[in-house]
Amino acid sequence: MIGENVPSADNQQERLLPSDENLNWYLAGFTDGEGCFSVAICKHISAPFGFKIDPLFQVYQHKDNSKILFIFRDVFKCGYVSLKGGNPSCYVYCVDRISELINVVFPFFEQYPLLGEKYQNFLLFKEIVKGLADKEHLFLDGFTRLTRLAFQMNHNGKYRRNSLEFILHMVEESSEAKRQTREDEMI
Repeated sequence: MIGENVPSADNQQERLLPSDENLNWYLAGFTDGEGCFSVAICKHISAPFGFKIDPLFQVYQHKDNSKILFIFRDVFKCGYVSLKGGNPSCYVYCVDRISELINVVFPFFEQYPLLGEKYQNFLLFKEIVKGLADKEHLFLDGFTRLTRLAFQMNHNGKYRRNSLEFILHMVEESSEAKRQTREDEMI
C-alpha cells in the first residue's frame, strides 16, 4: 500500500536530532518562509522619549503543524511558543530577550544564513538589537538612528500604525519638553 513506508512525523523528528546539520539548515529555510524579524516602536509612558523599541524574532505556523515550533524552541533552548494573538488557529515561536537574540539567534543565522530580503531584515535587526544592548536608545541621536533602521525593515515599515515622521516628531516634542523643564528648574 502507498504510504506504508513513509515515516511518521514522530519518527522523522527522532531521526533529526537537534545537533543534526540537516535540521539546522531546515530551520533556517523554514524561517525564510515562515519567520519574521520585527522591531515594534510603541508608546510607553516610562520610556525615555515616550516610545519603546521592542525587537522580536518569531516563526508562525498553523496549529496542526505547530510541532515545528517546539523543535525551534528545543534547538534554540530559549524563547516560547504561544497562540498568535487574534488568530486561534495559529501558533508562534518567539524570542524577545536581548541576551537570547544576541547569544543564540544571531549566531545561528550567521552560521545558517537566510536569503534575499529576509537576510537584509536580519542584518538591520541585528544592528538594532546590538544598539539596544549598548543603550543607544537612551540618547536622542541613538533612539533616532535605531528607529530609522527599524523603518527600513519589512517593506520600509509599510504596515506600521505610526509613521516614522510621527514618531520622530513626538520624540522631538518630548525631548523639547524635558529640556524646557530642566531649564525652568535651573532658574
